[in-house]
Amino acid sequence: MINLLFSLDENYIYPLKVLIQSLVENHPDVSFRMYLLHAGMSKQKLEELRLFVEEEGNHELIAVYSKDFFKSSDKLAITRYYALEMYLWMFAPYLLPDDIDRVLYLDPDIVNVGDIRPFYNKSFNGHSFIATNYKYKTKWVQPFNNLRLRNFESENYFNSGVVLMNLKKLRRVGDPDHLVEAIRENKSILILPDQDIFNMLYVNDIKEEDWRIYNMNPKVYEKLKVIFPNKYNLKMIENEVVFIHYSGKHKPWNERDKYKYTLGDYYFDAERRAYNLVEHKPLINKGSRL
Repeated sequence: MINLLFSLDENYIYPLKVLIQSLVENHPDVSFRMYLLHAGMSKQKLEELRLFVEEEGNHELIAVYSKDFFKSSDKLAITRYYALEMYLWMFAPYLLPDDIDRVLYLDPDIVNVGDIRPFYNKSFNGHSFIATNYKYKTKWVQPFNNLRLRNFESENYFNSGVVLMNLKKLRRVGDPDHLVEAIRENKSILILPDQDIFNMLYVNDIKEEDWRIYNMNPKVYEKLKVIFPNKYNLKMIENEVVFIHYSGKHKPWNERDKYKYTLGDYYFDAERRAYNLVEHKPLINKGSRL
């Protein structure tokens, strides 16, 4: 059994189903327990999602209404500028059952293309999290991030889209009140709110993994395949990559035929099967990816 974690509102149910479709297709012999932290989804939407998950195999969706976990003052501190769902995943140690030792948090704008088990079963080596760091992208703004987030010695800024959480340790050393207070005190300087808080509080307690395998960015891939065509190509995506993360403002489900990045085809491929769609754009032939 693999424990997965999602935190979102109804606007992201559509791509979440695509992510789930890709996960179950790539793991026919694996059972997933999927925890969905939410702050007020309709019963109808939750039931539709539950049926979708159960129809896909021996999987379970557990929706956790999380708004009541917070005091009124906490909710005001968190939601004044951003949705509560944006931060809920960081409160997972206190919202999920105590017998769960680890959980894999995934943003809904992700597609799975490889076996997640090696990542899910990695040793934390004493850390609270395992995540990826886009050093190529952040090195120019690292001094600004260090000043803004007041972690002056850090050379890292981790992406919060794919995060393996050591719930056992976090329950022991973490404090939800401290997390709320960090959001309250720093909301005026937050640019990527949950990701900023994640780095501000935990940057020295995160074990780094390779973004090229576990958090591939379609825009960056376009550049890499031009500079290093022998290494970065669709054969590499097929053989090595586990997650493609459609981060940023360009989303394949919004732009459709205007989506310009090659790796969008993996999203459209999974979407077609998740929603029983007729092919609306050419798909890469999986048998001949080079």
